[in-house]
Amino acid sequence: MVQNTASISSDLLAEALKATVDGIVISEVSGDQCSIIFVNPAFELLTGYTADEVLGKDYWSYIQDTEEQSEIEVLRQAVFNQESCRVTIPIRNKKGEPFWSELSISPVFSDGGQLTHYIALQKDVTERVEKEKSIQERHETLLSLKDELQELASRDSLTGLYNRRYFGQELKRLWAVHQRLEATMAVAFIDIDSFKLYNDHYGHLEGDKALKAVADKISESFSRKADLVARFGGEEFVVVATLENGVDSFIKHLERLRQSIIDLKIENQYSAVSSYLTISTGVCYGVPPKDSSSSLFTRDADIAMYQAKKTGRNRIEVVSYEPDEETLLKPAS
Repeated sequence: MVQNTASISSDLLAEALKATVDGIVISEVSGDQCSIIFVNPAFELLTGYTADEVLGKDYWSYIQDTEEQSEIEVLRQAVFNQESCRVTIPIRNKKGEPFWSELSISPVFSDGGQLTHYIALQKDVTERVEKEKSIQERHETLLSLKDELQELASRDSLTGLYNRRYFGQELKRLWAVHQRLEATMAVAFIDIDSFKLYNDHYGHLEGDKALKAVADKISESFSRKADLVARFGGEEFVVVATLENGVDSFIKHLERLRQSIIDLKIENQYSAVSSYLTISTGVCYGVPPKDSSSSLFTRDADIAMYQAKKTGRNRIEVVSYEPDEETLLKPAS
């Protein structure tokens, strides 16, 4: 509530209002109307409107045209509850030029508790708001650059797949999730057959093209958000997947991938198994045992992959983890 101060003359108060650097508007409330009865010179300078142009007009018509709807809603709620409030909103001056205004409103009540007036203070805070926006934009840019750098650090530069470091970190997380849910997961190691001979005879540039083509096919085949695909190193790739539809479905998927690599028709006349580039795959699947390391399945999938190479290449070797057995490698049924 705004109270009169008996020791200060009305003329002195009027001069103080005129000298104030912030825009001041006093409006009289009558029913639903809120008519302006006083504005100081700072208001005229701020808005471009003279006192003669605004006296008797509804004050709210000068501030309702703003895009900051949430702030306007705060203002409306305060008026509805007959409370004080402060908001920062964009306002246009008489020329239509926008500026940011910090607007504070306070209700004035009669001795009987009846709302009689509103006192509004307006301050041009455009410079402050623009600085805050600039700081926020720089902050968001830095966060974006940080995310980009983190993404680059987690990606293999040649294939665009996740790199071995990221794979190790993410595998630990997935391992813990599958342990907690007692869900079945699979790790598949994929290796390009006879790739050293391919590089030696076709050259490293062709080798890089072949690696990229194989990586793209693997990425296309395992594109679900839950799948993890990475380049483990050299010509070796690794896939981690949740077996929602069982191991048979997963193996059929890997078979289609194996055939799609052959269908690329990347000539490899130095291969002992095909005239085109082929892959060998090792899979280990099961429910991650409690108190076990995430390296358990990767180790056995890697062993299974080398077994696939020993038994002819261009094939898939599958093993399952059976916690009741002494041996960790057991042929899948």
